Amino acid sequence: MSDTYTAACECGAVQFRSERPPVVQFVCHCSDCREALGRPFAQTAFFEVDHVTISGDVVAMEFTVESGKWTSRERCPQCTSVIFDRAEGFPTLVGVMAERLAAPYAFEPACHVWTKSKASGVVIPDGMKCYEENFG
Repeated sequence: MSDTYTAACECGAVQFRSERPPVVQFVCHCSDCREALGRPFAQTAFFEVDHVTISGDVVAMEFTVESGKWTSRERCPQCTSVIFDRAEGFPTLVGVMAERLAAPYAFEPACHVWTKSKASGVVIPDGMKCYEENFG
């Protein structure tokens, strides 16, 4: 039997479900994530779009990143919780903000990205793989 991964915005109007685990999880320190979330970094789990179900409406905040490609953070228009991350560079994936995923999910990042933009005072654990920009 496979695990089920679920997530929801604060008010429950936007729901996410996947029967498959995330393909990658990482911590992002870019200024777009920091601006969208109002926090020093984003913890995101990325799932294959073809294997998820999303219900409810979202509002996208779009950004153009240094590469010239777009990325967006999607939030619930009712409670304003940011729940999803989508990027032109990863068209087959949808990122889910890790704090929105329900237990027993446990965030296990593979790396930290955009560390050149890291907020002062943020400490990255020793031994964690880091990329000054994006990985790849």
